Amino acid sequence: MRRTRVALLATLGLVLAAGPVAAGTVDEPPHKMTLPDGKLDQAICPVCHTPDMGLQRSELETCTLCHTETTHGGSLEHVSAAPSAVAEAMATRPKDALRLPLTKEGKIYCGTCHLFHDPAVLGEQWLASGWVPPTTGFSAAVRAGVEQRWTALERAFDKGSAAGSFAAEGTRLLRAPVADGTLCRQCHGSLW
Repeated sequence: MRRTRVALLATLGLVLAAGPVAAGTVDEPPHKMTLPDGKLDQAICPVCHTPDMGLQRSELETCTLCHTETTHGGSLEHVSAAPSAVAEAMATRPKDALRLPLTKEGKIYCGTCHLFHDPAVLGEQWLASGWVPPTTGFSAAVRAGVEQRWTALERAFDKGSAAGSFAAEGTRLLRAPVADGTLCRQCHGSLW
């Protein structure tokens, strides 16, 4: 069992150190699914999907093939939430709340808050501008968590510090803005 775990971790380490690979390039992540002419690049689909367009792995495993469960503050707590707690939060949502996908088991996964397809695939639009957390308050804790995790990964894989810097443009691949709490309120309501 230990030998299998070590082999799995070593393989994962090599995958993470190499970076995302899609459609014959190592520079573009599989989330960018369009060709320069705007057409869908179907060569990227097999990174996550089977030929019949099912997922090759569970929803969370599909994401964690390239990303860690603890990419940002609160992510591990969200993906670890019991389906009963998720169902309770979903039951109290307003009727006009955003569609937030869950796993088959009713759990939260990365795709609950983050868009994973290019807008050309399902018509889900990326946010007009990314969100960069402020350097104070709760947002500062999220930012610090991201930077600490990247720093630890860089040390583990003997990489430089470029990946550890917070994206200057922020993420546009969220289902709703977080700067005003819109995304968080979808489940947490007035607590946010």
